[in-house]
Amino acid sequence: MDLIPLIHMKNRKIHAEKTEISVPLKEFLKKVDEEKKIYILDLDGIEKDKPNLCTYQRLSDAYELWVDFGPRNIGDIVDATMAGATDITLRRNLCPQLNISDIRELSENKIYSNIDFAEELSYNDADGLVNFNTREELEANFKHSGLFKGTTLKRKIYSYESDPKNCSYWKRFGVEGLLVDINKLKEFNNGL
Repeated sequence: MDLIPLIHMKNRKIHAEKTEISVPLKEFLKKVDEEKKIYILDLDGIEKDKPNLCTYQRLSDAYELWVDFGPRNIGDIVDATMAGATDITLRRNLCPQLNISDIRELSENKIYSNIDFAEELSYNDADGLVNFNTREELEANFKHSGLFKGTTLKRKIYSYESDPKNCSYWKRFGVEGLLVDINKLKEFNNGL
């Protein structure tokens, strides 16, 4: 199972465990080997449509970037690609009209979609899926749990997780990898 370090960005700063980090970004990323993939959960882009493109550009020299910034149109995808993103997560609620086949005409980036059980789970055109539903949320709804399990048989799924004790749970589902807060990466590496 892959472990991909996840960085939360909000107000142009790194956030971890609901607190703002004042350490420079490059210093903070010393926990991750260069050339490794990192997942940037850009809340400025998702919530305000103001992605941290300059940060992507600075990081793309040293890291492979998977960005989740809430693109609303094809131009947003082009901007992120030009800034150095190699993988992009779409949030269907922010871009329901965006067609992945149109994106593929412009970019060779891998395109993922977030799992939203409020919508129909038909993501056949995406390279994979990203799950931000917790274990408790899946277990609370048998229908969602069944849909999730069935989807892992057909699609690559990466799931966000903050507790290393839940790794075996996600392994049973057959997820491809976990998105782990960068400050908890050591805990996960020691636990696997």
